[in-house]
Amino acid sequence: MLKGNLDVVNLRQVSGWAQDDAQPDVPVSLLVTDNDQLIGRILANRYRADLEQAAIGNGRHSFEFQFAKSLAPFEKHVLRVRRESDGTDLAQSPVTLEAAQAFDLSAQEALGDIILRSGTEQDLSAKIDFLAHHIEILLQQLAEHDGKRAERNNYKQLLQRWRRTPAGPDAAATAPRAHRRALVIDDRIPKSDRDAGSIAIISHMQSLQRFGFEVVFTPSAEFAAADQKAEALDAIGVTTYHAPYYGSIEEVLRRQAGDFDVVYLHRVSNAAKYGELARYHNPRARQIFSVADLHHLRYARQATAEGRPELLALSQRMRFSEYVAAVSADAVITHSALEAEALAKHVAAAKIHTVTWSTMPRPTQIPFAQRSGVAFVGGYGHAPNLDAARWLIDEIMPAVRKRNPAIECLLVGSDMPEPLRRLCKDGVVAIGHVDDLAEIFDRVRLTVAPLTYGAGVKGKVIDSLSAGLPCVCTPVAAEGLEFPGPLQACIADDTEGLAALICKLHDDEEANQVSARAGIEYVTMAFSNERLDAGMRRVLGPAALLEPGR
Repeated sequence: MLKGNLDVVNLRQVSGWAQDDAQPDVPVSLLVTDNDQLIGRILANRYRADLEQAAIGNGRHSFEFQFAKSLAPFEKHVLRVRRESDGTDLAQSPVTLEAAQAFDLSAQEALGDIILRSGTEQDLSAKIDFLAHHIEILLQQLAEHDGKRAERNNYKQLLQRWRRTPAGPDAAATAPRAHRRALVIDDRIPKSDRDAGSIAIISHMQSLQRFGFEVVFTPSAEFAAADQKAEALDAIGVTTYHAPYYGSIEEVLRRQAGDFDVVYLHRVSNAAKYGELARYHNPRARQIFSVADLHHLRYARQATAEGRPELLALSQRMRFSEYVAAVSADAVITHSALEAEALAKHVAAAKIHTVTWSTMPRPTQIPFAQRSGVAFVGGYGHAPNLDAARWLIDEIMPAVRKRNPAIECLLVGSDMPEPLRRLCKDGVVAIGHVDDLAEIFDRVRLTVAPLTYGAGVKGKVIDSLSAGLPCVCTPVAAEGLEFPGPLQACIADDTEGLAALICKLHDDEEANQVSARAGIEYVTMAFSNERLDAGMRRVLGPAALLEPGR
């Protein structure tokens, strides 16, 4: 009688134990077959302590047979382990391994065995060449799957037929709603709590979605580390391309050549690096350059404010890059009307569009009497904010405290350097980063934005107005915003003027509420989805096709 068991069976090995009752101390000779083809002979003579503990002879009755090479995972295998002397099957034998229907663990192990265990050191180059060739094939298959190329080809046929109809492309309601794609490139994964640039690009991507585009985002500065940061974009239906599935943004453009209808380049750095390459691989795509803010203008103002003439050379180089990017694009987005005017002096005015972003007013529900103080909000890695904070600490708040010693200022924002914290004097409290600005807006009666230089529309001002808080600001901070009278009254350009406004809006509830209501009305009108979509329709031009959301 043959005792024993077939314990492990896979594409790499079989193992178990066997004992002949008639000759309990003699190792059993076993044959291993695959689909009735002999692949090996083995003696069941290995020691296993558990066998000895179970009183199965001296424990030397186990076997483990490693195949010379892993079995092919995509074929069916019937594996049998039998006693050589009479062909008796071991318990559990035969075992059928069905052909793999997916690249599962067994298939991965089999491929790994073939690559690692076959050949010699002289074959390393051949192995690497083989893998590189097949990786290239797989990556291209992934890109074509991502690009839904079959759907796009069908969409193009539908679009051509639609454009040949008597109604023509003006019949937007009947336009094909099928597969259109927009590629958006920025430095980093945008986060709604990071900065105005992030808020703007998220709003613009959502507008593109309302126009019927599938939106793909890729971050130039975070390409290798984007996987763990893309959850926020996943939540709004935006796909992120990153390593290891693509090696670079250049590879995204190359592998998905011709697959994008719109290429949106945010900031001059990305327009300069990828504009021509995007045009080469997607010659029919509408290319949009989103300025964010005119960097050359910011550097020129910083040079004047800080007495740093070396920044003027940087400003001139940046000015050249920004104008080249604007000339090369099909459409240019700026958030500020003032910057649009500056660009229009050197770039065709028809391609320049002032488009802000959308935001929903969320006024604080905490009564005026239960709030106190003023807040400054900004990321301190941005030089204009650091300069403004120092002016606030050194001059503005001391002037405020002379008028009203009870008023405190909260310094809020990320990347606050330790030297700035140490500068904080009586009446200025360093808070740093907060996850939700609402907790700050629920504490204070107003905010202040004493910027001496910068460019573009300032998100900190819009955030304050959205929360129902007046914002005392300099002309630079209010630049590009078409403020109504009550908000114009909150602007001053020197220490005493800013201090006087802070004290007035802090102590006079009626004046505060007049400004707060004007701010909410302004944000509701100027930063609505409807206004954003109207601007994006002009930017998209012929690529818009449909009314948003239809």
